[in-house]
Amino acid sequence: MDSFLGGLIWTADQADAPAAVGVGAFPPAADRWHPKVFLVCLPEAVAGKARAWEGVEPCLEELSGPFTVECKGWAGRPDTFESFVALLREWGAVVTEAARRGSGLVGLP
Repeated sequence: MDSFLGGLIWTADQADAPAAVGVGAFPPAADRWHPKVFLVCLPEAVAGKARAWEGVEPCLEELSGPFTVECKGWAGRPDTFESFVALLREWGAVVTEAARRGSGLVGLP
């Protein structure tokens, strides 16, 4: 799940999710005057995220218990497990399509 969500839902510096920083509109992360505004996932990383999604999706129901214990009712998070799974499936569809096209992803956190 971390390989799939890192860089999509939260900012993550993962080896399998390289970020385009230090060029053009993407200032270096250490630049305190230019906070990271974009979440960037290069095409090479999108393919890995699509593979991670293929492994995660069949196991989503196993997250029901941990969701109830850790996340249910938290502000800024889905209120129900069903909403949480729907959000993950929406991200899964976006990532799968981007990987199919050989595209990257850019989003605003």
